[in-house]
Amino acid sequence: MIIDSTSNLIDGQLTQFAAMMLQSDSGYNIQFQKGVTAVETTLNVRYNKLSISKDDDVQEEVIFRVKQNPASNNYNPFKEYGAFIDPYSSPLIAVELLGEISIKSIVILHFYEKTLNSVIQVKDEAKFNGLQIIFRPIEEQLVGMTKMPTTEQISPYILCIGGFTILESCQFLPTAFSNSAAIRTMHEIGINSKEGAQPDDYNLTLNKCQLIGMNRIDEADNSGSAINAKGMKVTLQQCIFDVNTQQSNMIKNKINKHNIKRNEDEQIPEHLIPTCGWNTAYIRQNTGSLILSKGTQLTNLNNGAISLLGANLTITDPDVQFLNNIDNSMLLRIHRNEEEVEPIIIKPTLLRRNIACGYGSRITSQIESFSENGIQEDSLWILQTDEGKLGYSEQQENVYDNECQLSGGLRDVKSPLFIPHIDEVSAEMSKDKLGLDIKIIGRHLIRCGVVKYKVCEKMKVTNDDGQEIEEKVKERELHCQTELMENSLQWNNEKEFTIQTRYQIVRKWEQMVVWLIYADGSQISEVLDISVGRLSTTAIIAIVVTCLIIFGIFATFLIILICYEYKQKQKVNDLKQKEEEMEQQQGLMVKEGEDQQSIVSIQAQYE
Repeated sequence: MIIDSTSNLIDGQLTQFAAMMLQSDSGYNIQFQKGVTAVETTLNVRYNKLSISKDDDVQEEVIFRVKQNPASNNYNPFKEYGAFIDPYSSPLIAVELLGEISIKSIVILHFYEKTLNSVIQVKDEAKFNGLQIIFRPIEEQLVGMTKMPTTEQISPYILCIGGFTILESCQFLPTAFSNSAAIRTMHEIGINSKEGAQPDDYNLTLNKCQLIGMNRIDEADNSGSAINAKGMKVTLQQCIFDVNTQQSNMIKNKINKHNIKRNEDEQIPEHLIPTCGWNTAYIRQNTGSLILSKGTQLTNLNNGAISLLGANLTITDPDVQFLNNIDNSMLLRIHRNEEEVEPIIIKPTLLRRNIACGYGSRITSQIESFSENGIQEDSLWILQTDEGKLGYSEQQENVYDNECQLSGGLRDVKSPLFIPHIDEVSAEMSKDKLGLDIKIIGRHLIRCGVVKYKVCEKMKVTNDDGQEIEEKVKERELHCQTELMENSLQWNNEKEFTIQTRYQIVRKWEQMVVWLIYADGSQISEVLDISVGRLSTTAIIAIVVTCLIIFGIFATFLIILICYEYKQKQKVNDLKQKEEEMEQQQGLMVKEGEDQQSIVSIQAQYE
């Protein structure tokens, strides 16, 4: 069937014509050679093949939406008492049993009014192939409707109850949901399912697809807003999952300002339950398996990227990236520039919400997918939750024995959540002179209620073989101070914080060491020395050598000065001696002259 410029479609015509043709033909094609809006009831395929496509050279959109059916007046008494009467009796497209539907280059609109029916339903052993489909909500009021379209959908665009669904180069435009997600899988063994079928035998595959701005208004725990999968094998290849700035703003406005205000003076109780935890996600996989590959990106997902329960997540390629999945409470202000709305992070943070991983789950991946171009270093932001553990909830369907497991390149990571590091330590006496104020500088010093600091007097607690001596450890513990990082004296950012020790515990003038404890006490950070009051042997030697050098220089200068003074004095003495000798010679010469004159005068008298 070809729809061209000469065709004139009436509401429901394609539905009736396709149903009629498929009764006699094993396959049927509908080809659009012009833009048109097709208003249909239900395109239902059970055993045959139906293909719907738009020619590549057609610029106008071909839009499919569900035909509005006037509600029966018989339901009015029930509506008056608040009963929900579903205005639609079936999905827009349904493929079941052994049927197959292929759709290319079509725009599919969600329902105008709230309904429990999905737009597309796939079940049993059926197949649905979608290429270049655009899924979007109805935003404008339709002609003849007395009310505006619903702003929150309670049913998905696609519901997979088994079957095989492949979407390629498809787009899901921003849509608000309540108690639903854009795509749902709910594996059930159908009447025509093969014998012994397992959840992973049926699959949902997305290739080069974009799911932007899927917003779960109800923010339900342990659920997804883009994909909410229960069972089945879900594969995501070269896909983009993102929450746009408009949706970020919508989510932010639902957060109570009182809850996001950080009180720097608040004392966090002593516990090791992550205060930065979360239980919502953009993609939820409950049982079954999830595979990410070929550069799939999960970006700006404020409520969390992925949630797992009893499921296997496999990330096959290192170019799969978790990027900037920041907690909503960090988006403290919205900047408006003309028509653009941009969230501004007041306090930069490395805190992320990548994967919430419940019991019975396993994650296999390489660490590069979580590094964010190196800024996260070895922190993964994978939260191991108690969901699925015995006693977690009265409503839980399955109970698992083991908590979330990490495999592949994540196996040897010290902590799945984040890893704090310390680089520098400095100390000075506190103002009350009863202890020390110690400033610790490092990386990933993040508020989460799971990291402790420990300051101890430095002493040897091991024998020559490196084994700890129990008595020495106990002795050291008497002079250690351990508290949560949240209880620090000052903490303004994630690169430094200041703690305070008391001399009654960590004694004055003793050498000290400091380190951080995390991963429920199983891991420690770098151990750094704090030298206060007493000088180390090296420092003492350096001071002594410096003093000796200074003394040597002074002695040498003094000797030179004495020698110089001695020589100068010797010169003066020599000059004085010479003058005296010259005076003596002159005296003798005068005396001799006087004697000669006397002799001459005597001789003259006798003559």
